[in-house]
Amino acid sequence: MSTDYSRSARTSLDREYAYMAYGMIGGAVPGIVAGFVVAAFVGHVAMWLSVLGGVGIVLGLVTGIVLHRRRHAPDGIRESGERGSAPE
Repeated sequence: MSTDYSRSARTSLDREYAYMAYGMIGGAVPGIVAGFVVAAFVGHVAMWLSVLGGVGIVLGLVTGIVLHRRRHAPDGIRESGERGSAPE
Protein backbone atom coordinates (compact mmCIF):
# COMPACT_ATOMS: atom_id res chain seq x y z
CA MET A 1 0.00 0.00 0.00
CA SER A 2 1.64 3.19 -1.22
CA THR A 3 0.64 6.41 0.46
CA ASP A 4 1.68 9.76 -0.98
CA TYR A 5 1.26 12.48 1.63
CA SER A 6 2.69 15.17 -0.64
CA ARG A 7 -0.46 15.39 -2.74
CA SER A 8 -3.08 17.98 -1.88
CA ALA A 9 -6.35 16.94 -0.27
CA ARG A 10 -8.64 15.33 -2.79
CA THR A 11 -11.57 13.81 -0.95
CA SER A 12 -14.47 15.84 0.40
CA LEU A 13 -13.64 14.83 3.95
CA ASP A 14 -10.05 16.06 3.56
CA ARG A 15 -11.29 19.38 2.19
CA GLU A 16 -13.77 19.71 5.05
CA TYR A 17 -11.00 19.14 7.61
CA ALA A 18 -8.89 21.77 5.85
CA TYR A 19 -11.75 24.28 6.03
CA MET A 20 -12.21 23.48 9.72
CA ALA A 21 -8.48 23.95 10.44
CA TYR A 22 -8.28 27.25 8.56
CA GLY A 23 -11.43 28.45 10.33
CA MET A 24 -10.05 27.59 13.76
CA ILE A 25 -6.79 29.42 13.07
CA GLY A 26 -8.67 32.34 11.55
CA GLY A 27 -10.90 32.55 14.62
CA ALA A 28 -8.16 32.09 17.21
CA VAL A 29 -6.02 35.00 16.05
CA PRO A 30 -8.72 37.70 16.43
CA GLY A 31 -9.84 36.07 19.67
CA ILE A 32 -6.36 36.30 21.13
CA VAL A 33 -5.97 39.90 19.98
CA ALA A 34 -9.32 40.76 21.55
CA GLY A 35 -8.18 38.97 24.71
CA PHE A 36 -5.08 41.18 24.89
CA VAL A 37 -7.18 44.32 24.39
CA VAL A 38 -9.68 43.36 27.12
CA ALA A 39 -6.88 42.30 29.47
CA ALA A 40 -5.14 45.65 28.99
CA PHE A 41 -8.09 47.40 30.62
CA VAL A 42 -9.45 44.73 32.98
CA GLY A 43 -6.44 42.60 33.89
CA HIS A 44 -6.21 38.79 34.24
CA VAL A 45 -4.45 38.22 30.92
CA ALA A 46 -4.47 34.41 30.96
CA MET A 47 -8.19 34.27 31.65
CA TRP A 48 -9.19 36.64 28.87
CA LEU A 49 -6.84 35.06 26.35
CA SER A 50 -8.22 31.60 27.01
CA VAL A 51 -11.88 32.67 27.05
CA LEU A 52 -11.85 34.89 23.96
CA GLY A 53 -9.40 32.64 22.13
CA GLY A 54 -11.69 29.66 22.76
CA VAL A 55 -14.74 31.56 21.58
CA GLY A 56 -12.83 32.57 18.45
CA ILE A 57 -11.82 28.98 17.78
CA VAL A 58 -15.40 27.72 18.11
CA LEU A 59 -16.78 30.49 15.88
CA GLY A 60 -14.06 29.81 13.31
CA LEU A 61 -14.81 26.09 13.37
CA VAL A 62 -18.52 26.65 12.76
CA THR A 63 -17.78 29.20 10.02
CA GLY A 64 -15.40 26.77 8.31
CA ILE A 65 -18.02 24.01 8.31
CA VAL A 66 -20.72 26.33 6.95
CA LEU A 67 -18.44 27.65 4.19
CA HIS A 68 -17.46 24.13 3.15
CA ARG A 69 -21.06 22.98 2.96
CA ARG A 70 -22.11 26.03 0.94
CA ARG A 71 -19.26 25.79 -1.54
CA HIS A 72 -19.39 22.04 -2.04
CA ALA A 73 -23.14 21.42 -1.94
CA PRO A 74 -24.73 19.53 -4.83
CA ASP A 75 -26.32 21.76 -7.50
CA GLY A 76 -29.88 20.66 -6.68
CA ILE A 77 -29.56 21.79 -3.07
CA ARG A 78 -28.12 25.17 -4.06
CA GLU A 79 -30.96 26.01 -6.45
CA SER A 80 -33.95 24.90 -4.39
CA GLY A 81 -32.60 25.96 -1.00
CA GLU A 82 -34.42 23.10 0.70
CA ARG A 83 -33.21 19.55 1.13
CA GLY A 84 -36.54 17.76 1.11
CA SER A 85 -38.25 19.66 -1.69
CA ALA A 86 -39.27 17.83 -4.82
CA PRO A 87 -38.52 19.32 -8.23
CA GLU A 88 -41.52 20.97 -9.85
